[in-house]
Amino acid sequence: MLPLLETRSLCRYFGGLKALEKVDIQVFDGEIFGIIGPNGAGKTTLFNVITGFLEATSGSVLFKGKQITNLAPERIARLGIARTFQNIRLFKHMTVLENVRVGFHIHTKTSILDAFLRSRTFWDDETKTMQRSLDILRRVGLVEQMFYTASSLPYGMQRKLEIARALASDPVLLLLDEPAAGMNPKETADLVEFIRKLNKEGLTIMIIEHDMKVIMNVCHRIAVLNYGVKICEGTPTDVQCNQEVIEAYLGRGRVSFGKSQEGPLEFLPL
Repeated sequence: MLPLLETRSLCRYFGGLKALEKVDIQVFDGEIFGIIGPNGAGKTTLFNVITGFLEATSGSVLFKGKQITNLAPERIARLGIARTFQNIRLFKHMTVLENVRVGFHIHTKTSILDAFLRSRTFWDDETKTMQRSLDILRRVGLVEQMFYTASSLPYGMQRKLEIARALASDPVLLLLDEPAAGMNPKETADLVEFIRKLNKEGLTIMIIEHDMKVIMNVCHRIAVLNYGVKICEGTPTDVQCNQEVIEAYLGRGRVSFGKSQEGPLEFLPL
């Protein structure tokens, strides 16, 4: 089976710092694929290179079997890859509805002249983006908050809004960079169910997350980075049993494993 996304010997250097060193991953259609590792392991750098926010030093990124290495971010978005960011990047003073409508800009045909003249193309785009924005807000459970400003939403809802805006680009592959960061347990549990729902609807997802309970309970496969190098890849059980992962990610002698009452094993501090 051809991977939906593949990186081959992907490298990104910052001077003498090897943020990514010959990273090979394959993500298949319908998966939830996790990326974990300690701070500075290269996780967000990997997302940045995949989505064109950083250029690869060497190696390649393929999407649906086609080369997309170092394409501009907007071209990669048009191909069907959307992402969220580690730090929320909403338009804080715009409404929830307006934030989602912004996400449709890559699919609209309106030119500056169309907007000025209020042409047929302009009104067609306005109608389509409004209808589709409302559909997405219903899908993510934010339709009742559509006229709230983004900054007025609770943190968990802001995270969900950022995902909603990414969905507006109609992606095939969604990259989530630490979506549970800063969430309380209830918000995190809601997020897990939301990610599962999106995946069941057919969306392939890559997720970076420090919350091991999230990663171990939602991902089909996981890759582990350490100092820019992939040290392990496999199912959550494979990763939890890998001694190199335990030592590199959590520190020698600092952790043990225990069973989660809600599903797979999770990392537990001693």
